[in-house]
Amino acid sequence: MFNTQSTSKARLKNDTLGEDALTGLYDAFVKMPDAEFEALCVSVVQAGGGKQPRKDEIIAAIYATNSKSSKLKKAQDFILAGMGLGV
Repeated sequence: MFNTQSTSKARLKNDTLGEDALTGLYDAFVKMPDAEFEALCVSVVQAGGGKQPRKDEIIAAIYATNSKSSKLKKAQDFILAGMGLGV
């Protein structure tokens, strides 16, 4: 079973990341080499709100994948979930 958000209400009371973070992430995806982009994805997750154990799971998943686009998707989904979009 998938572990997704059941309502459209934002999970975080104070959204620390938003559209600007997404735009920066997409720009970095195009311009940065893989290793630098991976470090950026990790820093984006750390900068976001939420509990540290969940952040650690996402960061481990970022490190576990070799695909730059998969790293993008994991960081993007984290940002979108913080915006209340339930991905």
